Amino acid sequence: MKYYSLEKAKARGKANYTWQPLLIAISIIFIVAISHKVHWQVTTETDPLSIWNQRITTDQNNETIIYYDNELLLNKTITFKGVLEIFPYTNKSIGSLEQANGTYDEIDGLVYSNDTYSKCMISLNGMRILVNGSLDGKFYESEIVTVEATLIEKNFNYERNSLDIALKSQIWTAEVDDIKLADEKDYYFFGLETIIFALGLYLSLKRIDNLKEQMKFAKHIALFEFRRGLKTPRMIVLGLIFFVFIVGMGMLLGQLQNESNSILGTMTTKGSIVQLSYFTFMIGSMVAIGVSVDTFHKERQENTMNLLLARPVNRETIVLGKALGLTMVVGIPAFIAQIIGLYFMVTEGDMPPIGSMLAFLFFGQVMIFTMVTFQLCLAISARSGSSVVIYGLSAWLLFALVWALIVIAMATVIGVDINGENFENDPDYQNFASRVGLLNPGVIYQMVVGLFTSRTLAIDLEGVPGWLALLSVFLWPIMCLRTATWLFKREMSG
Repeated sequence: MKYYSLEKAKARGKANYTWQPLLIAISIIFIVAISHKVHWQVTTETDPLSIWNQRITTDQNNETIIYYDNELLLNKTITFKGVLEIFPYTNKSIGSLEQANGTYDEIDGLVYSNDTYSKCMISLNGMRILVNGSLDGKFYESEIVTVEATLIEKNFNYERNSLDIALKSQIWTAEVDDIKLADEKDYYFFGLETIIFALGLYLSLKRIDNLKEQMKFAKHIALFEFRRGLKTPRMIVLGLIFFVFIVGMGMLLGQLQNESNSILGTMTTKGSIVQLSYFTFMIGSMVAIGVSVDTFHKERQENTMNLLLARPVNRETIVLGKALGLTMVVGIPAFIAQIIGLYFMVTEGDMPPIGSMLAFLFFGQVMIFTMVTFQLCLAISARSGSSVVIYGLSAWLLFALVWALIVIAMATVIGVDINGENFENDPDYQNFASRVGLLNPGVIYQMVVGLFTSRTLAIDLEGVPGWLALLSVFLWPIMCLRTATWLFKREMSG
């Protein structure tokens, strides 16, 4: 008994030795991420709305006064960090110069006049900041920026009910050059974290015995699964459904950019490719689960697993090879269908950003690999063929169809108001739904495609930072593959 425990401890120690550099790298990345967070907390004000809410407005004796409760803020420059909630606008949005002249805006706290007409107002997490210049083409909605703003006091006059009213208002102002994308600093941290992770992974891979031989075994297993899976009637039927559906949806979404539909409405160019990614996940995940649903159960029935284990191949290699092979079975036909669907969408409508199209294709393959490895976890855990099918169908229904209903139910439990009209556009609900969406690989796929329709990672995806969505899309397949490997090794050892 003691000998068995000693051998088991040595085996566990060897496994930890192999992946020790990667674990150390992840620990260092965690420290860097904390430092990143602390950097923004120390160097910027990350809650502009808390300061904006200190405003006090008084009306008396034909005079309106807008001031801040904290007198120390006046003439003080603060660097704010937040999200551009609306597209930066100019006075042209409220009419011509003659109409704008003398118009009092209570929310912005100023009177639009000749002096302000050439400037623009931005909303940063709800805080209004007057920018001395135009931001046309410089910044866009939902981008995360830093703004060096100064609180000044200005006097205006406006007319209300035929009375001349004096306005004394404290306004946050900034110059155009005082606004910068947050990624100018973020990329330093992200780059460092990527280098640390790559170094840790490289050192861990060097510690694996016979790595080249194991990769050859993984390649052979993958090619075997690919040839076998591609010829199955199940794949032929599911692949045909996927192909027709994605090509048809691409054509429809392209047409909706030019004409409205009573059910789907009108699509924007960027919205079309995000919507196409949703349909790709809905059908792609079904095909991925359907193809890999009984992989290990079939091996048990045919008693071929023992023959494979008799060869000098690691358990990790077997799972990796099967995952890669099944991903190719689904991924190659899916890739062709995606390209043709994109072609028809662009032909019928407008071309989305190149980055979003590349993300749609590349992360589509990552999504398929994720769903394959997720199903492998279920396939290894199931004890019978019927259980495998039930597990797979339940997973697909959860992620692809009933997820929205689950999010609504969870939002109700935590107190988010879903009874209002058009509650889906409520900021609280959107933030909650986006954060919970990180638990769904399909939602993450849509997020990253939407992320690459933008020019920067410093963007807010309805409550989720762009970098977090990008990190999640890689963490999902890694965790699923690691879990499948652990389950398989446990089954084989006991």
